[in-house]
Amino acid sequence: MDLSDITDFVNQANNEIGKFQVTMTLSPDKLAFSSFNVASLAWDSIKYGEAEIDKVPGNKRGIYAFSIHQPSQVLPPHGHILYIGIAGRQSDRSLKARYRDYLNPQKIIKRDRIARMIGTWHTVLRFHFAPIDDSMTSEQLEQLEKDLNTALLPPFSEGDLEADTKKKRRAFR
Repeated sequence: MDLSDITDFVNQANNEIGKFQVTMTLSPDKLAFSSFNVASLAWDSIKYGEAEIDKVPGNKRGIYAFSIHQPSQVLPPHGHILYIGIAGRQSDRSLKARYRDYLNPQKIIKRDRIARMIGTWHTVLRFHFAPIDDSMTSEQLEQLEKDLNTALLPPFSEGDLEADTKKKRRAFR
């Protein structure tokens, strides 16, 4: 029995569609969370890569996110948050210094999920960042990261979730 046509189809489908599939969890209850430890954040973003790195603050800690986003004159506004992290975990490390880690292939390859995220979507990936006030403690920044990850449940963020949500999420992996 010759299955070469079927094998070719499956391989083509996987290359064109399958490798881009990601399970997204969009909980209305989690998204409606409103008890963040900040009143607001001033988000900005750049296209992934080195071209706009000077827009990322080199003197501020903060929170950041990676999203898939492709501006278009035809598509409606859209975006998919893939990952949320912080710069300044128990340190004064800046957003720019942290972002540079995501431009370093040796550091990326050590983190399987991040390597998949960047390797797969780098052409449509955006780096969003929000500097925080210097008065915010590292503990408060870590709590903000946990709250945002719990609210949005990004598919490539694993560890920094509220404990009960983290446990429940693992049940579906």
